[in-house]
Amino acid sequence: MRASRFANAVCLTAALSALPTAQAAEDAAVAWLRDGKVEVRALAGVANSSRGKVPLGSLWKLFVYAYLAETRAQEPAYACTAKNATPVDEERYCCDPGEKVARDAALARSCAPYFSPARLGLANNQWQAHWQARTTAPWLLNLKHLQPDTEVPLDELLAALAKIAPPARAEARNALLETGVTGYGREAWTRLGSAIRYKTYSWHKPDGSAFGGAAGWLADGTPFWFGARGSSRTALTSWATQLAGALPEPRWGNAGSGSDNASCVDVDFFARYPLRAVWQADQAAQARPGSLKGRYRLQFVNGNWLTITARGDMTLAETPPTISGRFSVNDYIARVIDREGHANSTQAARALAIAARTYLVQNARFESGCWRIADSSRTQRVSPNPPSSGALAAAWFTDEIVLNGATVRYHREAAANNRLAWRDAVARAAEGWDFERILAASYPQATLATLSGRNECARLDAAETWLARATTAWQAKLRREPGFEALDAPPKVCALADGHPYSDQRRLRIYVRGWRSLDERVTLAHEYLHLALRFHPHGADEDYVERLARRLIEG
Repeated sequence: MRASRFANAVCLTAALSALPTAQAAEDAAVAWLRDGKVEVRALAGVANSSRGKVPLGSLWKLFVYAYLAETRAQEPAYACTAKNATPVDEERYCCDPGEKVARDAALARSCAPYFSPARLGLANNQWQAHWQARTTAPWLLNLKHLQPDTEVPLDELLAALAKIAPPARAEARNALLETGVTGYGREAWTRLGSAIRYKTYSWHKPDGSAFGGAAGWLADGTPFWFGARGSSRTALTSWATQLAGALPEPRWGNAGSGSDNASCVDVDFFARYPLRAVWQADQAAQARPGSLKGRYRLQFVNGNWLTITARGDMTLAETPPTISGRFSVNDYIARVIDREGHANSTQAARALAIAARTYLVQNARFESGCWRIADSSRTQRVSPNPPSSGALAAAWFTDEIVLNGATVRYHREAAANNRLAWRDAVARAAEGWDFERILAASYPQATLATLSGRNECARLDAAETWLARATTAWQAKLRREPGFEALDAPPKVCALADGHPYSDQRRLRIYVRGWRSLDERVTLAHEYLHLALRFHPHGADEDYVERLARRLIEG
């Protein structure tokens, strides 16, 4: 498993006065942009205008990050020396002397030197040309304005966040998970959830009082901004409950838009109950093989019938009839909640979401960028119907969160060591327990962690050395294989704690248990080939990859 240790609404249609410099220090507000309209809500004090100005603070780094991502820059890592590693304040902390920090970690740590336009060699004319296609905001069209004391209209800030291209936004969201769960937002995340991703900022008002908060995106890409008295950490901790209640519910149909979608789940439905036939609902005709969309009646060999609704993400194969589906991880988790429990108890559903996600990672196979698992009482039962809104909310609230340090099981009624009982979870939630406490009672040795953690790779140095030598020897053979592309740098080989070996195609990592035995070396070669063939259909063909891996190892 991959893990990293862990009111009143005012809709404004016209500009009011600018943000008052004498505004009460206790004022706190949140704003978001949706359907072309900015909405501002006062969490305390008076709501500001959408044209009210707010300090840019360290949010300037987010726009430099987006520029680097959108232009596919290949900038060097930032190296900390004894001189520049000593932070003036937490804004400037990057890494320890002698270490280096890369782009994602630099954003999560708010490393100002990394994003310095001078260090990166950014040209103002190229910067301006890039952003002019997206915005007319003067503060974003000139590099000299990328300063923490620059005050920007709130509506322009939100509009600029909305214009960041979906792939760059997805990269930023991945990088900022660390901020929300283990960084400055760690005291707030159990109230805000992990699907909301944000860059924090801490600055001050003209009177010298501290002012901080965060800005980023909800799960569906809705840009938001939050500000209150104090540093970003104290503001988030103090106002997390009110902030969670004020933000709009994401539109789940758009959730995850623009992500790299490296985490999908292939489900083999009704693994223990073979189908006899699939019929179009309200018609006498059998369904044709292919994508399923609409209502269907399923006839099982045991004589039972079931009506389901499909929306194009499930496929029917024939002789014999079988149904499979491909879903995003959170869509899959929501379907498990609907099948194994329900979403009526919010905290219990969140606990089940984390348990189900952990079970998936520990027991499914990871093939060609997707997890694969059967819909079965022996594994996890999965609803064949579109997930409910409440189940989606629970899945997304716990986005990428898993348990580390326990082999996870759960049951409807029978509790045991490292086994959550759904009945007990619902009862505890009714008594006021939150999902974190429910999980701690069921899995006392486990800790909450992130699925795509940034520091989870326990390097197998000897395996990396062996693989580097082996791939050099394989080059002549592999160059004859259609679709083979040598990697620019050798992949990291990481120790696999549990589950099946796999390759992470986004970060170019291989997760295996060892490399010394013949079978372990075949596995290592197999996962390397998934990386080297990732842009070709052969890379998704398990049989092809396995045959080639054995040929390389066994001769």
